[in-house]
Amino acid sequence: LRLNVHVQYERNNTNDDDAYEPAELFQRRTESFAQVTKKVTSRQHSDIYPVYPFVELMDPVTDDNAILAHANRSTAPYLGIDSVGVHLNCYVRQNNVIQGVWLAKRASTKSHHPNYWDTTVAGGQPHNLSLYDNIVKESHEEAGVPSEWLRKDDSNKAFSDHTHDPLTMTTAKEDGSCMKRSFYYSFDLQVPDEWQPTPVDGEVQEFKLYSIEELDRELRFGQSLRPAMRAVLLDFMIRHGLFKEVEGDDDCSELSKAMRRERIRLW
Repeated sequence: LRLNVHVQYERNNTNDDDAYEPAELFQRRTESFAQVTKKVTSRQHSDIYPVYPFVELMDPVTDDNAILAHANRSTAPYLGIDSVGVHLNCYVRQNNVIQGVWLAKRASTKSHHPNYWDTTVAGGQPHNLSLYDNIVKESHEEAGVPSEWLRKDDSNKAFSDHTHDPLTMTTAKEDGSCMKRSFYYSFDLQVPDEWQPTPVDGEVQEFKLYSIEELDRELRFGQSLRPAMRAVLLDFMIRHGLFKEVEGDDDCSELSKAMRRERIRLW
């Protein structure tokens, strides 16, 4: 398998007699990834991930950047391919104060982190949808969120888009394998007090409305959240001024910076 980290390298090193054919190169790489997928995992995911060149501090979704190939989502961690996730935080506000956040318990049949708690909606980012279109789709499929609640216009004050400021972290399995960069894009939605999310596609066991006090305690001391969701939910708490700094311990500005920092270079 030939991994190309910079499209310009191929362009500059192509023989003068040869035409530079990005579409052909894209197809060859995609076919190579498909062959590798069959060898490293028997489980094929329905999502197809785009493979981008490695550029430090680059936003893989919104920055102007070439796609090198497509790869099955199940293969991506084994090859260090960037992981991109979208998240919706549904919260309840009373008397102009946020009182709670809906969390989703992952189904026991999930291959990764079954029975752990996620944001209200959490999904991978396929190659053929925008971040916004994807969160609308995932919100309906996972939690029954009406699409009109996610309408993007000035009159809809309940919905906010924070994808301009993603979390950027290096993650890996506990044994150190499957090291990759992970990008987390968030949306927030204030929901009516009487509304409850409803599992639709079978990926969620149940939903629970965590009070802000419960969520704060879970973030600091608990073990029930899916590991990556600790960062996404902490960012939500900081963004809304809900995470209270403990003198000499927590610094919200430093925590926020740490969740948007390149932590390792492989070359």
